[in-house]
Amino acid sequence: MDKKQELLKTEGIAIAKIVTGCFLYALSVVLFIDPVSIIPGSVTGIGVVVKALTGFPIGMLSIVVNVPLVIWGTIVLGKRLLLYTGLTVFLSSFMIDGFAFLKPFTGDILLASVFGGVVMGVGLGLILDGGGTTGGTSVVGRLVSKKHPHIPMGSILLVGDFIIIVMGSLLLKDWNLMLYSVIDLYICVVVIDKVMYGYKINSLSVIFTQKGEELKKCLQTYRYCRVLQVNEEQVIAVSRKKDISKIQHMAEELDPDVSCTVCNTDYTGGNIFRR
Repeated sequence: MDKKQELLKTEGIAIAKIVTGCFLYALSVVLFIDPVSIIPGSVTGIGVVVKALTGFPIGMLSIVVNVPLVIWGTIVLGKRLLLYTGLTVFLSSFMIDGFAFLKPFTGDILLASVFGGVVMGVGLGLILDGGGTTGGTSVVGRLVSKKHPHIPMGSILLVGDFIIIVMGSLLLKDWNLMLYSVIDLYICVVVIDKVMYGYKINSLSVIFTQKGEELKKCLQTYRYCRVLQVNEEQVIAVSRKKDISKIQHMAEELDPDVSCTVCNTDYTGGNIFRR
């Protein structure tokens, strides 16, 4: 596969993630969030409050508010954000207003906050992982993440969205709504991090053995294990979490006195297992 085909494949996967994410995001708003006036934060949260007070469509408000934010983000983050965020804002706004005819999935505000947070979290996770944003605090989150990449995206969104929730609850004069909105936001943030980083979690093994070189040769034959360091008494390697037991058995066959300490890595970027 040449570079052009590889680029087209990568961009195609990113766009597919964004489109799927927009669909799920819109459904979460229409089926769970909007019917009980939960404030999910970002521009959508502002839209829920404005609609509750004036009846103005959420999707239309999202487009109006996001235009200056997208322009700002494009200046700082590049033209790719204009394309992907523009696509995301348009699709999600169109879908939210277009799916408005659907009946709410539940009228129970607690169930709506829980399952709305789950569906919205999956949708947002796919959108962010595909390189897009829904505008609002998502654009701000990417700007912060550019300077501080070690901070999880979900945690960045949490701060801005919480401010919007508090302000919206004040305007609607409903503190119970604020508490339910916080539940929705927390669940959404957890799911976003799981979608974006969860499947990239690997395990770091520190293996204490007197047969380090022999073990290294064995581990190097295994595709999903990368040896990082070897000395006379220990081997340090990264592997998929589910393969820890295989590595342990491999080490025990070489050295019955082997001992091993394993911890999960929060995030592994790139293809660490590429040879």
